Amino acid sequence: MSQALSRRRLLAVAGAGLAGSASAAALAACGADETGGDGGEEAPTDTAAQGGSAGSADVVILNQALDLEFASVAAYTAAGRELRGAELQAAHGFLAQEQQHADALAQAIRQLGATPNRPRADYGLPELGGAGDALELISDSEERAIATYIGLLPKLTSPDLRGTAAAILTNEAEHLAVVREARGRPPAPDALVTGRR
Repeated sequence: MSQALSRRRLLAVAGAGLAGSASAAALAACGADETGGDGGEEAPTDTAAQGGSAGSADVVILNQALDLEFASVAAYTAAGRELRGAELQAAHGFLAQEQQHADALAQAIRQLGATPNRPRADYGLPELGGAGDALELISDSEERAIATYIGLLPKLTSPDLRGTAAAILTNEAEHLAVVREARGRPPAPDALVTGRR
Protein backbone atom coordinates (compact mmCIF):
# COMPACT_ATOMS: atom_id res chain seq x y z
CA MET A 1 0.00 0.00 0.00
CA SER A 2 1.17 3.60 0.08
CA GLN A 3 3.87 4.94 2.37
CA ALA A 4 1.06 6.36 4.53
CA LEU A 5 -0.01 2.80 5.32
CA SER A 6 2.22 2.57 8.34
CA ARG A 7 2.35 -0.10 11.00
CA ARG A 8 0.05 2.07 13.13
CA ARG A 9 -2.53 2.23 10.28
CA LEU A 10 -2.38 -1.53 9.82
CA LEU A 11 -3.08 -2.02 13.52
CA ALA A 12 -5.99 0.42 13.30
CA VAL A 13 -7.43 -1.46 10.32
CA ALA A 14 -7.06 -4.77 12.15
CA GLY A 15 -8.80 -3.36 15.23
CA ALA A 16 -11.64 -1.96 13.16
CA GLY A 17 -11.94 -5.34 11.51
CA LEU A 18 -12.50 -7.09 14.80
CA ALA A 19 -15.10 -4.55 15.90
CA GLY A 20 -16.89 -4.50 12.54
CA SER A 21 -16.98 -8.26 12.24
CA ALA A 22 -18.43 -8.62 15.71
CA SER A 23 -21.12 -6.04 14.91
CA ALA A 24 -22.04 -7.76 11.65
CA ALA A 25 -22.24 -11.13 13.35
CA ALA A 26 -24.51 -9.76 16.05
CA LEU A 27 -26.80 -8.07 13.52
CA ALA A 28 -27.07 -11.15 11.32
CA ALA A 29 -27.80 -13.40 14.26
CA CYS A 30 -30.55 -11.08 15.52
CA GLY A 31 -32.94 -11.62 12.62
CA ALA A 32 -36.49 -12.76 13.19
CA ASP A 33 -36.62 -16.26 14.55
CA GLU A 34 -37.80 -19.06 12.30
CA THR A 35 -41.00 -19.63 14.30
CA GLY A 36 -42.27 -16.07 14.00
CA GLY A 37 -42.57 -16.05 17.78
CA ASP A 38 -40.92 -14.11 20.51
CA GLY A 39 -37.70 -16.14 20.54
CA GLY A 40 -38.97 -18.57 23.15
CA GLU A 41 -39.65 -22.24 22.59
CA GLU A 42 -39.10 -23.41 19.01
CA ALA A 43 -42.08 -24.62 16.98
CA PRO A 44 -41.78 -28.29 16.08
CA THR A 45 -40.88 -29.15 12.50
CA ASP A 46 -43.08 -31.35 10.32
CA THR A 47 -40.49 -34.10 10.08
CA ALA A 48 -37.01 -34.89 11.27
CA ALA A 49 -35.97 -35.02 7.63
CA GLN A 50 -36.82 -31.34 7.25
CA GLY A 51 -34.01 -30.39 9.64
CA GLY A 52 -31.64 -32.74 7.86
CA SER A 53 -32.53 -31.18 4.52
CA ALA A 54 -31.84 -27.67 5.85
CA GLY A 55 -28.49 -28.86 7.22
CA SER A 56 -27.61 -30.38 3.86
CA ALA A 57 -28.47 -27.11 2.11
CA ASP A 58 -26.25 -25.23 4.57
CA VAL A 59 -23.39 -27.66 3.89
CA VAL A 60 -23.60 -26.98 0.15
CA ILE A 61 -23.57 -23.21 0.76
CA LEU A 62 -20.71 -23.41 3.26
CA ASN A 63 -18.63 -25.51 0.88
CA GLN A 64 -19.18 -22.90 -1.86
CA ALA A 65 -17.89 -20.25 0.54
CA LEU A 66 -14.99 -22.51 1.52
CA ASP A 67 -13.99 -22.92 -2.14
CA LEU A 68 -14.02 -19.13 -2.43
CA GLU A 69 -11.77 -18.78 0.61
CA PHE A 70 -9.29 -21.31 -0.78
CA ALA A 71 -9.17 -19.26 -3.99
CA SER A 72 -8.56 -16.10 -1.93
CA VAL A 73 -5.72 -17.78 -0.05
CA ALA A 74 -4.17 -18.76 -3.40
CA ALA A 75 -4.57 -15.18 -4.71
CA TYR A 76 -2.94 -13.60 -1.65
CA THR A 77 -0.13 -16.18 -1.72
CA ALA A 78 0.61 -15.36 -5.37
CA ALA A 79 0.30 -11.60 -4.81
CA GLY A 80 2.69 -11.74 -1.86
CA ARG A 81 5.51 -12.77 -4.19
CA GLU A 82 5.18 -9.43 -6.02
CA LEU A 83 4.66 -7.06 -3.11
CA ARG A 84 7.16 -5.31 -0.85
CA GLY A 85 7.19 -3.25 2.32
CA ALA A 86 3.87 -2.16 3.81
CA GLU A 87 1.96 -3.74 0.93
CA LEU A 88 3.53 -7.11 1.66
CA GLN A 89 2.92 -6.73 5.40
CA ALA A 90 -0.77 -6.00 4.79
CA ALA A 91 -1.09 -8.88 2.32
CA HIS A 92 0.42 -11.29 4.87
CA GLY A 93 -2.09 -10.14 7.48
CA PHE A 94 -5.00 -10.50 5.07
CA LEU A 95 -3.77 -13.92 3.93
CA ALA A 96 -3.83 -15.09 7.56
CA GLN A 97 -7.39 -13.80 7.91
CA GLU A 98 -8.51 -15.57 4.70
CA GLN A 99 -7.09 -18.79 6.13
CA GLN A 100 -9.01 -18.16 9.36
CA HIS A 101 -12.19 -17.76 7.27
CA ALA A 102 -11.50 -21.12 5.61
CA ASP A 103 -10.82 -22.78 8.97
CA ALA A 104 -14.06 -21.41 10.48
CA LEU A 105 -16.12 -22.59 7.50
CA ALA A 106 -14.51 -26.05 7.54
CA GLN A 107 -15.26 -26.35 11.27
CA ALA A 108 -18.90 -25.34 10.71
CA ILE A 109 -19.24 -27.99 7.99
CA ARG A 110 -17.81 -30.66 10.28
CA GLN A 111 -20.21 -29.60 13.03
CA LEU A 112 -23.04 -30.32 10.59
CA GLY A 113 -21.66 -33.85 10.21
CA ALA A 114 -20.31 -33.32 6.69
CA THR A 115 -16.90 -33.26 5.02
CA PRO A 116 -15.42 -29.90 3.99
CA ASN A 117 -14.07 -29.46 0.49
CA ARG A 118 -10.30 -29.55 0.03
CA PRO A 119 -8.20 -26.91 -1.76
CA ARG A 120 -7.62 -27.46 -5.46
CA ALA A 121 -4.12 -27.84 -6.84
CA ASP A 122 -4.57 -24.98 -9.32
CA TYR A 123 -6.84 -21.93 -9.35
CA GLY A 124 -5.86 -20.70 -12.81
CA LEU A 125 -4.40 -17.45 -11.51
CA PRO A 126 -2.96 -15.05 -14.08
CA GLU A 127 0.75 -14.36 -14.48
CA LEU A 128 1.69 -11.38 -12.33
CA GLY A 129 4.11 -8.78 -13.60
CA GLY A 130 4.63 -6.69 -10.50
CA ALA A 131 2.87 -5.00 -7.63
CA GLY A 132 0.17 -3.45 -9.82
CA ASP A 133 -0.93 -6.84 -11.12
CA ALA A 134 -0.80 -8.28 -7.60
CA LEU A 135 -3.04 -5.55 -6.19
CA GLU A 136 -5.47 -5.98 -9.07
CA LEU A 137 -5.62 -9.72 -8.44
CA ILE A 138 -6.46 -9.38 -4.75
CA SER A 139 -8.88 -6.53 -5.45
CA ASP A 140 -10.76 -8.77 -7.89
CA SER A 141 -10.67 -11.60 -5.34
CA GLU A 142 -12.19 -9.39 -2.64
CA GLU A 143 -14.87 -8.01 -4.99
CA ARG A 144 -15.86 -11.55 -5.92
CA ALA A 145 -15.93 -12.60 -2.25
CA ILE A 146 -18.20 -9.72 -1.28
CA ALA A 147 -20.67 -10.44 -4.09
CA THR A 148 -20.68 -14.15 -3.27
CA TYR A 149 -21.26 -13.71 0.47
CA ILE A 150 -24.07 -11.23 -0.16
CA GLY A 151 -25.71 -13.90 -2.33
CA LEU A 152 -25.09 -16.82 0.02
CA LEU A 153 -25.86 -15.20 3.37
CA PRO A 154 -29.69 -15.10 3.15
CA LYS A 155 -29.79 -18.71 1.93
CA LEU A 156 -28.30 -20.08 5.15
CA THR A 157 -30.96 -21.51 7.46
CA SER A 158 -29.06 -21.12 10.74
CA PRO A 159 -28.80 -17.69 12.43
CA ASP A 160 -25.38 -18.72 13.81
CA LEU A 161 -24.12 -19.52 10.32
CA ARG A 162 -25.54 -16.25 8.96
CA GLY A 163 -23.62 -14.49 11.73
CA THR A 164 -20.39 -16.21 10.70
CA ALA A 165 -20.95 -15.35 7.03
CA ALA A 166 -21.73 -11.71 7.89
CA ALA A 167 -18.55 -11.42 9.98
CA ILE A 168 -16.49 -12.77 7.07
CA LEU A 169 -18.25 -10.46 4.60
CA THR A 170 -17.42 -7.46 6.78
CA ASN A 171 -13.77 -8.45 6.89
CA GLU A 172 -13.62 -8.88 3.09
CA ALA A 173 -15.01 -5.35 2.67
CA GLU A 174 -12.32 -4.04 5.03
CA HIS A 175 -9.64 -5.76 2.97
CA LEU A 176 -11.04 -4.23 -0.21
CA ALA A 177 -10.99 -0.72 1.28
CA VAL A 178 -7.28 -1.03 2.12
CA VAL A 179 -6.42 -2.51 -1.29
CA ARG A 180 -8.40 0.21 -3.10
CA GLU A 181 -6.44 2.87 -1.21
CA ALA A 182 -3.19 1.16 -2.17
CA ARG A 183 -4.24 1.39 -5.81
CA GLY A 184 -4.86 5.14 -5.44
CA ARG A 185 -8.64 4.81 -5.38
CA PRO A 186 -11.16 5.98 -2.78
CA PRO A 187 -11.28 3.33 -0.05
CA ALA A 188 -15.05 3.68 0.46
CA PRO A 189 -16.55 5.16 -2.72
CA ASP A 190 -20.11 3.87 -2.28
CA ALA A 191 -22.61 3.73 0.56
CA LEU A 192 -23.78 0.25 -0.54
CA VAL A 193 -21.07 -2.31 -1.28
CA THR A 194 -22.20 -5.18 -3.50
CA GLY A 195 -18.94 -6.49 -4.98
CA ARG A 196 -18.54 -7.97 -8.44
CA ARG A 197 -18.86 -11.53 -9.71
